[in-house]
Amino acid sequence: MAEHGISRGASGLATRRHRIVWLAGLLLACGLATAAAADSAAPPARVVALGGDITETVYALGAGAALVGVDSTSRWPEAAQHLPDVGYVRQLNAEGVLALHPQLIIATHDAGPPPVIAQLRAAGVRMELLPVSRTPADVAAKVRAIGGLLGRPAQAEQLASDIERGYAALAASVAAMPSHPRVVFLMSMGAGSPRAAGRDTAADSAIALAGGHNAADDYSGYRPVSAEALVALAPEVIVLMRERSDGAGDVDAVLAMPGVAQTPAGRARRIVFVDGQALLGFGPRSVAQAQALQHTLSGAAP
Repeated sequence: MAEHGISRGASGLATRRHRIVWLAGLLLACGLATAAAADSAAPPARVVALGGDITETVYALGAGAALVGVDSTSRWPEAAQHLPDVGYVRQLNAEGVLALHPQLIIATHDAGPPPVIAQLRAAGVRMELLPVSRTPADVAAKVRAIGGLLGRPAQAEQLASDIERGYAALAASVAAMPSHPRVVFLMSMGAGSPRAAGRDTAADSAIALAGGHNAADDYSGYRPVSAEALVALAPEVIVLMRERSDGAGDVDAVLAMPGVAQTPAGRARRIVFVDGQALLGFGPRSVAQAQALQHTLSGAAP
């Protein structure tokens, strides 16, 4: 009987030990699963931003430390200029991007060419192509989307709210304008005919937001405009990108170009240089640039 009791006691002890080992294993497995889930939900530590507006947003959200590469349009803030440059956003090379070992690629809608985008996706890297953004609502949505991708929703909400308030103030200022001057946005003033922005362009949207009327609204996209055509458009304000003015970096140089001096804008010396990436990129700085342009246009209204 004693031996039988000892046997039963030993068996019970073994059973308890087995349960303890099983429970410990279960807890360890749960811990590993929780850690894996937390790791998968952690913000990406290696991000490539393709598009100046995206890069600016990443920095504005305080996530610049996660960037390991940018495209050539990412010139602001200055810190972006010290990161590896993977080339122009529309003429990318897959090998150059993949060499940076990104965990996440955030790209503007027109990143390309398409075969390169397909290569990047095929490599297994997470890639997010953001939609076109040319309205205040688009800008705020883009900020919130990038904030979500980077694990910074609270910062994104604050920034998006600030942007929305800025655009609301801009809309109020535009509504108070007694009239809306005719504007031509020229992409280049170098050799050959400059190209003027027509409908369905970022410049067209920016002009409207700032309270102007795009004088070149009878076509879509950008087209070369001759001296005669420029005079016929009769712009009251001519706007150029400072970074793409091709040497015509001051008012007198622009006035020397064929046709400009014969326009109402030329006669009034209303030649405006803007930060093209800030205004046309529709990123965090766009609202301030649009407000500055609106101030100029309000003074030019006939």
